[in-house]
Amino acid sequence: MQGKPEIMPLLLLRGRTALWKEYSKKELSALSKRLRDRNFEKLYILDIDGIERNKPQLDIVQSLCNDFSISYEAGPRRGANVIDLVIAGADMVYMGTYCLESLDEIEVALSLCEGVGLKVDWNGGLLGRGVGVEGTSMPEVVRGAIRYGTKDMVTPVEIVNEVKDTIGSDEVVLRAIADRPGDEKRTDIDCASLIVDHELLMKEGRME
Repeated sequence: MQGKPEIMPLLLLRGRTALWKEYSKKELSALSKRLRDRNFEKLYILDIDGIERNKPQLDIVQSLCNDFSISYEAGPRRGANVIDLVIAGADMVYMGTYCLESLDEIEVALSLCEGVGLKVDWNGGLLGRGVGVEGTSMPEVVRGAIRYGTKDMVTPVEIVNEVKDTIGSDEVVLRAIADRPGDEKRTDIDCASLIVDHELLMKEGRME
């Protein structure tokens, strides 16, 4: 095992409308202070607007990137899409299988910047309709991403051990999202980082 995983807070952006904005500048500043007071230096932003509507909330990343090292999942469809996310302030951009037009877009993205990883989207099975994803098994997709140069992956806790076995080496950094009730309390997860909803961390007073 890699030892106790680093805890990384997750900020979920649930969706913005013309009449509703989830976080004001004041609220973002307060959130940043609470996390930094608990010694968190990294933040994983999961942007539903980007994933579902291809309209990432880049201003949120811009507001927080000076306080944290940002890992950003915003549903880029093509490799070239990662440029805007990096310019906004993301240190690591994750391309999810759910949104990818083709698995080889990862190779395109990595030719443009180093900070690109794969997010394995899963709901009882691999999610994704892109070329090289749809109709392909999870292990095949993981191995394919590695051939394209991926060195960093995020997966749900549910399948983290299976993904780790598929990777088969320590050359790829593996991170897990605690997306089921109770996953955030597990101590047997073999990965580099455990990504936990920031609201749970605040409620529990959990430190990094």
